[in-house]
Amino acid sequence: MKIGIISSMAASPWGGSEELWVAIARSALEAGHGVAVSVYDWGALPFKIAELKDTGVSIHKRSRISYGDVKGKIKGLIIKKIFAIRQLNAFISSEAPDILVLNTGAFCDLEIDAVRTFLLKINIPFFIVVHSNTDTYTLAYHKLDEVRSVCKKAQKVFFVSERLRQQAERQIAYSFDNSEIVKNPVNMDQVGVIPYKERPIVQMACVGYIQVAVKGQAMLLQLLSSDKWKERTWQLNIYGKGPDESLLVELIKFYGLQEKVFLKGYAKNIREEIWSENDVLLMPSYIEGMPISLIEAMLCGRTAVVTDVGGNREVIDDGVNGFIAESPSIYSFDKKMEEAWIKKNDWKQMGEIAFEKANSVFSLKNSFSLLSKMLIKLPANE
Repeated sequence: MKIGIISSMAASPWGGSEELWVAIARSALEAGHGVAVSVYDWGALPFKIAELKDTGVSIHKRSRISYGDVKGKIKGLIIKKIFAIRQLNAFISSEAPDILVLNTGAFCDLEIDAVRTFLLKINIPFFIVVHSNTDTYTLAYHKLDEVRSVCKKAQKVFFVSERLRQQAERQIAYSFDNSEIVKNPVNMDQVGVIPYKERPIVQMACVGYIQVAVKGQAMLLQLLSSDKWKERTWQLNIYGKGPDESLLVELIKFYGLQEKVFLKGYAKNIREEIWSENDVLLMPSYIEGMPISLIEAMLCGRTAVVTDVGGNREVIDDGVNGFIAESPSIYSFDKKMEEAWIKKNDWKQMGEIAFEKANSVFSLKNSFSLLSKMLIKLPANE
């Protein structure tokens, strides 16, 4: 069987939403299936996609539709109107997959006209995976009927958290009877509580794609620049790559945090490079689905301070295994940071409880599970 995968994330070449489809592709290859993938063309492939290509996965590049500058935005509109559906059709024609997976960066990707038209016309069984949504986004009203039709036609719509499903239901006034909650993969080969180290300086980690409008790193730097926080003994280690790295460098200098905040780049070994060296996760995100970095921290026995977005409240019990700021605002996050700091002697125990919670619902084989859910929906002779 050949599995076709289309990534509709247009804002950047890589993000947490891409981890699951890459894991599905690997699982499919291990199970003896063929895999073909269609992604937006950002030039060089992100290394995990490049690794797939090296293993024999066919990688197709579509023209980008998202740009930051005015000229680019005009170009993107033209591509969406004329070329986007042609390239999707060409992918299907050349690869002839037996099933199709649309991996969305966010539920609003179904607003893209070419995506909806394409899915409504094809005769291939398809699945949709939704990785992100927000409480404040409203889909264009005149597109709702077609969005509902796409969701109804799908073999199944997978959401990475229950909150995302409820947000989507509210946005399009539709009951997702053909939906299911699925789990993201983690970037570790083993799980287990990592012992805390005795150290004179509290080590705090902020882990994720460096895009301040989504992950909130700039807000965190502003918060930590107050006299109250500057007087305390801590170090913040920011892990990840992304388009706003240069801005963070300037903000660290602007807020006078050069001796307290450090950009560590991408960490390949999560357990050794991050959670053996840090005591707590700080996640001041504005938007999330079910953040992989949070689950990874919990599976290493670390507590976290998070905002009440995405599926965070589905795995964090406030005051028990972590701390939840009521809103993604500097006031709310500072309030929870303060509570966490006062209770830092409890972090070890809270981290152990966090591990038990995460370990009960997440598996290193999540991608195999999702692949099985897709294949079992098809007739036995396909």
